Amino acid sequence: MTIEATSSATAKLLRGRITNLRKTRRSQDFFFTDSDRKKMGATAIAAGLAGLGGIAVGLGGMAMDTTEEADLLEFDLAGKPIKAWVWQSVFDEGDEVEVVAEQWGDTWQGYGIRRISDKIVALHPHCSRGRYAHYKASLRLWLKVCLPLLLFMYLLTGAIAFFDSVDNWTGIVQMWAVGGLGIVAILGAIAYRMSRKFMGFVSLAEGIFQGFGWKDVKDIDLPAITKKSKTSGEPGALGILYFRY
Repeated sequence: MTIEATSSATAKLLRGRITNLRKTRRSQDFFFTDSDRKKMGATAIAAGLAGLGGIAVGLGGMAMDTTEEADLLEFDLAGKPIKAWVWQSVFDEGDEVEVVAEQWGDTWQGYGIRRISDKIVALHPHCSRGRYAHYKASLRLWLKVCLPLLLFMYLLTGAIAFFDSVDNWTGIVQMWAVGGLGIVAILGAIAYRMSRKFMGFVSLAEGIFQGFGWKDVKDIDLPAITKKSKTSGEPGALGILYFRY
């Protein structure tokens, strides 16, 4: 499935009440092409050779199957037939909504649906952050993985140096320092590749945000914004599979 950015020049903001709603839960690959899977397979081999067995296993699994479940919605809005993929639909017949959509022949392809009453938003899968928010989230994830790993390695280095002879201390530190930097470099390369792969979704997300008329679209982080206002009694999927804005 090819992801292309939508813009305010081609997308329209449609408003009305949902009628003739049909929802189908399906498996769909929104993320990777066959070429992507081959690249991930090569990366998994490199990670395995570097001793990163867990990462290699994970990447190998992703290379084989990256399908995920999502809701395909079909409904009418002010006489216009609309189809839209969203991670999870919480919409009902008769809901008053606004939809960012493009006309594809006789139908409209929806990318974002927002219910007027409670500001609940469901978007095309993986389209939840603008580019600056995406960069920050990617960096946080990389640090979350790397910092504990480095801390463990250097604590282990200190323990080995303490119990080993002083003659071997310098060599041990150098070995772990080089090994730590190597692992960080490999994880950084993987994180960069994955982050870049999301950029098509990021561009599409910014187009959706513009279609809704939102400001500062590059800084919008819907998961973070939603979780800040989320209460303990609200569904766990809120802030992950659908949002409020």
